[in-house]
Amino acid sequence: MRVYTLVLLLFSIICFASSNAIADNANSSGEDSDSFHVTGLIVLGFALIGWTFILILLGIAIIKIFKKAKTHSVAGLPVKCK
Repeated sequence: MRVYTLVLLLFSIICFASSNAIADNANSSGEDSDSFHVTGLIVLGFALIGWTFILILLGIAIIKIFKKAKTHSVAGLPVKCK
């Protein structure tokens, strides 16, 4: 299942990258390449929001790990074997 997910992810990344390259070549011959693209800025904005969310979650996880590593918990009543 994990290999299937990785292959699907890799295939989708290749498809998106190739479609962007084809669109870039098609647009550069017909239109002005210095035009203002609002759609691209919106997509970049969503990507920025997503990466910020993921990095904040990662930072919180790292901080919690460091705090837990500082305090060593000792069991109150250890289990005794009879």
